[in-house]
Amino acid sequence: MSVAVPQDAALLRRAADETRVRDTTRRAAVALGRAVVLALFLGGWGFVSGRWMDRQFVSDPRGVLEAFEGLVASGRLWPNLLQTLSEVLGGYAVGATLGILLAAVLAVADTAHRILRPFLIALYSIPKIALAPLIIMWFGLGTAPKVILAAAFVFFVVFMNMAAGVRSVNAELVRLVHVMGAGRRDLLWKVTLPSSVPYLMTGLRLAIPEALIGAVIGEFISANRGLGYLVNSAASQFNTAATLAAIVALLLIVVIMDVGVSLGERRLLRWRPGNEATSMARG
Repeated sequence: MSVAVPQDAALLRRAADETRVRDTTRRAAVALGRAVVLALFLGGWGFVSGRWMDRQFVSDPRGVLEAFEGLVASGRLWPNLLQTLSEVLGGYAVGATLGILLAAVLAVADTAHRILRPFLIALYSIPKIALAPLIIMWFGLGTAPKVILAAAFVFFVVFMNMAAGVRSVNAELVRLVHVMGAGRRDLLWKVTLPSSVPYLMTGLRLAIPEALIGAVIGEFISANRGLGYLVNSAASQFNTAATLAAIVALLLIVVIMDVGVSLGERRLLRWRPGNEATSMARG
């Protein structure tokens, strides 16, 4: 027994090292592939601009970069970026929280879920952009309607994914936990919610662009600041480069939020089988 334990530890450590090397290689290959795709896109865009397509309507990478630098140098970028970021983060937090809470409540109240399901689906089917003018009329022209619009876009994405995760819990596991004497609260916290985390993370990831869409729609309809306002203002002046520069700033928000969700996903899903060997070797 005294010899077997070190051998097992060495095997686990070796498996963890091999897994780490494979993960590093895969991440490097993905990063390289993304860089190649981006280079091909920018190169193709720069090549066709002014040759096959009118530069005034499609601009080019250099023109967009210069317009972006102009926004930074003039001091117009950061206040508008922070305004849109606050709307997106506020709507994302409110919508995701409400979606998670409602899905968790309906997980322990199956009758309520059956009653509310058709109404929730009906609300989900309503185009959110059609509600934007009403929300702005009800809540004014400030930040609040943009946050509410972003929250409305986020809520249904998170709720639907979380609800799917709740409904996919293994029935045999639920019966086993019931036999062992677990109550509804134990079932929720120890079985249902942990099992639905992968679905939740998918919903949170998909909700990032939805939050941005909601905030920008609100800024399109009524705003005097924000990246959506910059996009609308530049487009009304037929300034393609400035329009695309503001869109690039919007993409930066999505990338930053996606990185944050990815970090949270890694922490929440450390229990999954792929991380088992590494955690045991480190222990």
